[in-house]
Amino acid sequence: MTEMKKIYFALIAFAAIFMTVDANAQLTVGAGYNHEVMTERAGGDDESEGLDGFYIEATYDWDFLEDYWGLLAIQPGLRFSYMGNSESEELMGIKMRSSLNETYFDIPVHVKYSYPLGDLKLSAFAGPVFSLGLSSSAKFTMKGDGEDYMTKVSLYTGKTVSKGDDGGYDAELDGSATDYARFDLKLGVGVGASIADVISVKAGYNFGLLNRYTGEYDYKIHTGVFYVGLGFSF
Repeated sequence: MTEMKKIYFALIAFAAIFMTVDANAQLTVGAGYNHEVMTERAGGDDESEGLDGFYIEATYDWDFLEDYWGLLAIQPGLRFSYMGNSESEELMGIKMRSSLNETYFDIPVHVKYSYPLGDLKLSAFAGPVFSLGLSSSAKFTMKGDGEDYMTKVSLYTGKTVSKGDDGGYDAELDGSATDYARFDLKLGVGVGASIADVISVKAGYNFGLLNRYTGEYDYKIHTGVFYVGLGFSF
């Protein structure tokens, strides 16, 4: 199955969930801040890198059990996330900059517990998060002292684009699939609060369970994401 077909399959599956939604379910749309921690392990050494960004999402709450002790619901959702970072330095008049950017579609399926306190409702949630990487690219630029060079590599497909002036060169290589997997399965946990079932805030963490490195060496890549955001329910 091609990567584009995987993306289409994920979107179709999520659309099917919404088509079967109960009329009493509550739709929430929201946005917020993401911080991804990418941890690489080689032998006994660990190295972590942080990426910052944002997310936008839509979720449904399907209430299925309510009693004096609170309310239980199933909460599926669809989330688009962007995360990136960059580093710059200057050496002998030459400015160098490297950056890493990633985008994802996530499908969280949480079990949510809520307890009402008047118009305020406190909640906690947990469940699997199915994550599909849309893009992951590393970029390097170098400018100054007669140099003007850029190279950009897709960490999923291996496609490389290079451009340069004053002795540089232009090239585009299709590349081949790399050892960095698009798919991840995460365990999501978090807490939240809502006011009058209209405005809500939440914070959570998605623990990456799979090794994103698929090669043959003793090497591991795990990603985890902290997020905090604001939502509006209808």
